[in-house]
Amino acid sequence: MHTSPTVLYVGANAQSVAESWRESGEGLVVESATPPVDVDATLADGRFDAVVCDSDDSFDGPGVVEAVREYSASLPVIVLAGGDSFPLATATELGVETYLQADADADRVATLERLRPAIERRREQRRESTMLDSLLENVPLSIYIKDRQSRHVRLSDGALGLNGPPYLESPDGKRHHSPEDIVGKTDFDLYPPTLSEGAVADDRHVVETGESIEDRIERAYGDDLEETYVTTAKAPWRDEHGNVLGVVGVTRDVTDRKKYEKQLERQNERLERFASVISHDLRNPLEVALGRLEFARADGDEAHFDAVERSLYRIDDLVEDVLTLAREGETVSDPEPTDLAPVARDAWKVVETVDASLDIQTDATLLADGGRLQQLLENVFRNSIEHGGPDVAVTVGDLGVRQGFFVADDGPGVPEGDRDSVFDPGYSTSEDGTGLGLSIVRTIAEAHGWEVDVTEGDAGGARFEFGEVGDDALDRDGD
Repeated sequence: MHTSPTVLYVGANAQSVAESWRESGEGLVVESATPPVDVDATLADGRFDAVVCDSDDSFDGPGVVEAVREYSASLPVIVLAGGDSFPLATATELGVETYLQADADADRVATLERLRPAIERRREQRRESTMLDSLLENVPLSIYIKDRQSRHVRLSDGALGLNGPPYLESPDGKRHHSPEDIVGKTDFDLYPPTLSEGAVADDRHVVETGESIEDRIERAYGDDLEETYVTTAKAPWRDEHGNVLGVVGVTRDVTDRKKYEKQLERQNERLERFASVISHDLRNPLEVALGRLEFARADGDEAHFDAVERSLYRIDDLVEDVLTLAREGETVSDPEPTDLAPVARDAWKVVETVDASLDIQTDATLLADGGRLQQLLENVFRNSIEHGGPDVAVTVGDLGVRQGFFVADDGPGVPEGDRDSVFDPGYSTSEDGTGLGLSIVRTIAEAHGWEVDVTEGDAGGARFEFGEVGDDALDRDGD
């Protein structure tokens, strides 16, 4: 809804000017204030778009403008100066936007009419400015405007602490607590060179080509933000003539979206694994059982029934492992501090270890689902005993710098050419295994966000490494 700008007219003849305007003028609402007047209180009582100070020697014109400036630094002020009542230098110091010399007999209504377009235009500019201010102060996004040299001109409060602490810390340790601290700085003043180079290159592309950049997904910068992601969009900042003055950018946190995408990827991978097991690994023993039943009906040989029984047990094992894959594959959303050593001992007790030995060389505490961690260790232990023999020696220890733990044995190990395949569903070198044990291990590791690899241990056997557990997730010596 369009309304006319409201002007506060201050002067000795303000009331008569306002009445004359109401009779013959249009496009402005003029309210009068005759000195001496409390300008600050008058402004606070109404919503004014400009102040006209009709200054003469009968009152303190500069004092009126000073009162306006105490109320608002941005409210437009127009001075009609009679004689030497209001020097131009003083008007400039007080931020007067329009300064006109006006004799006592000048037509004030005609003067207001000439000023009306400028007052209307300035009101729209102030409204746009306040809308931008409200946006930058309240929207929980990182919004920023840069000039052609990639120096920050304006930015939102949400740019600080978008996905971390309520400040931005530069590589040299300096903390920026407000948008004003960042104005005039480039990305090189705020972020590591590897991040700044890409950001400034994007700025140059937008400025030089006038083309926008949309949905550039990046890792967030800052301590403890390694798994935090943001998406950035940049567009040209243009003036009224279409000239590119710089860049307008928006960055938002998309960590939840990325986590959801990764979860969907893992779920799709598990579905593919299930499909492989059902279509191949379950079908083989089922076909054997059906074929043997047909033979048994023909000749009654008990050996056929033994084969059927073995096939059914194998189907049962496969079904159990597939269900385990389904259960353990859900993302661990509420991990708790878990001592690795006692979980490893509990897992060892569940496994048929015969004469095998377990050496625990860690006192680490990690954030994990204790039940799933035990399931992971059980499967790795079974694999070591299955391939290393009944007297295999198994060791659990820390990875060190990589942040994680390992399970190693002194068995024959995994051939280098097979190390990329051992976690695939159905991979097994044993006739009795389902081939899903290590697939379950990988699934549990991925559900925690860990990486899993197999390599050669110090004793020449297999060494399963669970890395990238994270600085906060793996805590040694109880720290």
